[in-house]
Amino acid sequence: MNSTDTDTVSDYQVQVAVPVPVRQTFDYLCDQCLVPGIRVLVPFGQRKLVGMVISNQKKPQGRELKQVEAVLDSHPSIDPALLNLVRWASGYYHHPIGEVLNAALPSLLRRSRRLENPLLEDQYRVHPGLNGSGAQAVLRRAPQQQAVFALISKSEWISLSGIKSQSGSSGNRDFNRLLSGLLDKHLIEKRTGVPGLDRGPRNAPDLRLTEGQQEIVNRISRCLGTFSSHLLHGVTGSGKTEVYIQLAKNCIERGGQALVLIPEIALTPQLAQRFTDHLGNGVCLFHSGMTALHRYRTWWKARRGVATVILGTRSAIFTPLKHPGIIIVDEEHDRSFKQNDGFRYHARDLAIKRASLEKVPVLLGSATPSLESIKNAESGVHRIYKLQTRIGPAQLPRIELLDLKRLPRFEGLSPPLLEAVSEVLENRQQAILFINRRGFAPVAQCHHCAWQARCDRCDAFLTYHRKSNTFRCHHCGKITGARSQCPNCSKDISHVGVGTQRIENILRRQFPRANICRFDRDEISTQRKLEKTLEEITRGRIDIIVGTQLISKGHDFPGIALVGIVDPDRGLYSTDFRAPEYLFQQLTQVAGRAGRSSSPGRVIIQTSHPENPYLQMILNQDIDQFYTHCTRERRQTGLPPYGFLALWRAESKNEFAGQRFLQYVRRLGMHLLSGSDPGRVRIMDPVSSPMEKLAGQYRAQLLVRSEDRKSLHRLLARWVRQVETAPRSRRVRWSIDLDPVDLF
Repeated sequence: MNSTDTDTVSDYQVQVAVPVPVRQTFDYLCDQCLVPGIRVLVPFGQRKLVGMVISNQKKPQGRELKQVEAVLDSHPSIDPALLNLVRWASGYYHHPIGEVLNAALPSLLRRSRRLENPLLEDQYRVHPGLNGSGAQAVLRRAPQQQAVFALISKSEWISLSGIKSQSGSSGNRDFNRLLSGLLDKHLIEKRTGVPGLDRGPRNAPDLRLTEGQQEIVNRISRCLGTFSSHLLHGVTGSGKTEVYIQLAKNCIERGGQALVLIPEIALTPQLAQRFTDHLGNGVCLFHSGMTALHRYRTWWKARRGVATVILGTRSAIFTPLKHPGIIIVDEEHDRSFKQNDGFRYHARDLAIKRASLEKVPVLLGSATPSLESIKNAESGVHRIYKLQTRIGPAQLPRIELLDLKRLPRFEGLSPPLLEAVSEVLENRQQAILFINRRGFAPVAQCHHCAWQARCDRCDAFLTYHRKSNTFRCHHCGKITGARSQCPNCSKDISHVGVGTQRIENILRRQFPRANICRFDRDEISTQRKLEKTLEEITRGRIDIIVGTQLISKGHDFPGIALVGIVDPDRGLYSTDFRAPEYLFQQLTQVAGRAGRSSSPGRVIIQTSHPENPYLQMILNQDIDQFYTHCTRERRQTGLPPYGFLALWRAESKNEFAGQRFLQYVRRLGMHLLSGSDPGRVRIMDPVSSPMEKLAGQYRAQLLVRSEDRKSLHRLLARWVRQVETAPRSRRVRWSIDLDPVDLF
């Protein structure tokens, strides 16, 4: 913060971004010249909001402005490079900069809380000059205090969290009371400080890279210190993670930090352990499964350079780095990197932009890269590397298609699949049965009068959950008690279709001695449950895993000999042009869980459409043919990555308000287009969303297509401003989504 002795009160005017859905900054008066990136508390209407200074200037004469009420930071919360990323993202996604900044800050800093070190902890040590035998005599009748004292005596200084960790306590012991007792007896003393961090590796063996892996590491490592973009296309089990770890290690040895993005929280325990084993406790996590304070601590460690590796999900792209060295995006194809509400950014694309601003290399990795990344590699934007074989004796699994038109089904499972599961159990191996649908049955209906259980808030069926005996909407979350008889005719209700609970149920009846677990969001509801389940699977204590897409990617389970894919056909005939790509990626990823050790793996796909060309490509594991086929289709139709999309969305409790609003939006857009080349941008007609009613709101959408990115953005920049200032824009909830990955 800078000021001069000659400054007078309110001598400066600062431009502040506040978290409101308005695409502009607001001017306030301040008695200091505040550096961009500093948070301030400002009056905004009847409220007081935490905003961020974007720029400043000398106070112009004659303007009456409100005063900044409080300056919250002595140093910027966001450094210049990260602030530039926020500015770029706000412009690219045409989203209010105040809301973008809000997304970039940890939740604790979105309040009027001052920027302070969250790592400060009370630390304890044995009182200097204390006689050991004297302490034993004092604590003879206090065994719990004696145990804590013994832990403290092993360290020069130890924090409360360190005491809890080393004690192995479940957390029930009252450590504060025990420590207070030791302090009262003058056996220990206390100070407040930042605990030391052991950043060294945990005596893990050196990574043994193959020649191909080492060549990739060498080529990317030569780019450290400059911006470059790389794509690693490696089959499942080919050792992409080892490449990431070695690159991070090389980066750290040069004094840099590595930011590693992953798509799912479910991937963090195993991956974090592997990084920590090789790179030490400088590896820190950042994801929504952590408490707000824990995320803030990781944010602070990264900002101070204490964290050497930040391993996180989508929002970790905004983590500050004191010494940025490399950015890695694992499973770069995954849709989870796209934020689908509020500020609708894509973390992979922001990673590339951030790397260019920070002047560091970025590496995208996947066994099934997105078509966007493949095109960028072909055009020279990314340098591409391939790992086409698995490490060591592991081989790609053998894939089989079962034609359900010729086979009976026993509650969703065919006899050949059940026989394959039985064989795996006899060999003391593990199996995964994959069905991307939670619950017991997706439809509950009466065959007598055709009544169906439907959500009254969404255009969707209610899913029957047998364990809780409830009907649940998987779209809005509504839960009601399940009924067994039809409300219209009192006949018995039937449950149609299969979900994870039903598959689990039939497997328990078929294999009563097998240890079976269900791996979906209903069952894996906490981080602790996730970590415990993953550990049990890895140790071979689980025989059969019934899972959704949570189990389909990134996990390395050496005991999996069989993957059964129960019902993939829903993805074959979707109205979404990306559906074949998503299906191919998902099935290839889940198939890749099999055969990761010396035992050969087997993948069985049940389908009523074995002749489908995409399933045939999966059968032959011909990813090049898949990309050739999809690329030809997209180029002919002008769809991404050979065209560019923007999607206006509107929703309202009124059934017709969204469509009327988007008709107005379209008229504005067509008027703006009339003065330019209309052939570069096409504005479609407003339509109802594929699921028109969701959570009580009626939804409509307006698709905009362009063959040229710059033409699309020039139009949107003017178009969004006009829509935002229109009075009717306040009557509906609306948004604009650049590069949408989901047209649902």
